[in-house]
Amino acid sequence: FGIAAEPQQLQHYILLDELGRGGMGVVYAAYDRKSDRKVAIKLLRLRDGREQQLRLVREAKAMAKIAHPNVVQIHEIGETEEMTYIVMEYIEGVTLRQWLSNAPRSIPEILATFVAAGRGLAAAHAKGLVHRDFKPDNVMIRRDNRVVMDFGFARALADEDEPAPSPVPLALC
Repeated sequence: FGIAAEPQQLQHYILLDELGRGGMGVVYAAYDRKSDRKVAIKLLRLRDGREQQLRLVREAKAMAKIAHPNVVQIHEIGETEEMTYIVMEYIEGVTLRQWLSNAPRSIPEILATFVAAGRGLAAAHAKGLVHRDFKPDNVMIRRDNRVVMDFGFARALADEDEPAPSPVPLALC
């Protein structure tokens, strides 16, 4: 991606720390100078050129239409000549996997957490999107205990015959 270890700038965003990387790209914590807030930015690695870029932008636009407390908020979808990127709400917290292993959890606590994640899935399904990589590492528990899912690369139900790109691990956000 050509991003050095030192903070770099992408448009009006200052890239701070790498949060993780996966098959589709790299996720950074960043500072948004325009809105004076911390965000997460996924820089997408494009293997198949313009067609893949258009599909990822279409999927990100569909995800951005979901307004639900259990789904990460998409702030912006950006494109440069070199890359496509998605700017999202920065989630300060731990993955569901970490949350489950950090302390003993009661059955009602676990059920309530999974129900909240299910509400995020239902909100996406109501918009015609399918999560393609639901697992404990793809669900975040915020410090205030709100459950938030990043849909990574959702697929529109109408696109089921289209092969799926490898998803970015969602716990990176």
